[in-house]
Amino acid sequence: MAERKPTDVPDSILYNETAIRNNFQVLEYSRTCHAALAGIAAGILGLTSLWGFGFYFLMVLLQAGIWEMKSNFEWNKYFFSRSLIVNYSFVGGLFTYVLLWVFIYGIVHVY
Repeated sequence: MAERKPTDVPDSILYNETAIRNNFQVLEYSRTCHAALAGIAAGILGLTSLWGFGFYFLMVLLQAGIWEMKSNFEWNKYFFSRSLIVNYSFVGGLFTYVLLWVFIYGIVHVY
């Protein structure tokens, strides 16, 4: 009989679902708070039209960079995919941003 050679199959990756869920909750909370602060800043700065939306996208990328640095560039220990750091709760944060952007802009520059 021939001996079986070990295959080069990598070990499977195990994730703790509770920890991953907590990471997403923290990410969503920070995205909402960050969007609120960015909306207030955009309103005070008087940004309008595409400059305002560009400011939000810049702030999302800045926050993703902060999350990358906070995880020591080992995002795979905390999230399933790197794109989730940018995409997760993107639209919800955008709604919060627009709400406060328009509100503060109206208070500071219109009235």
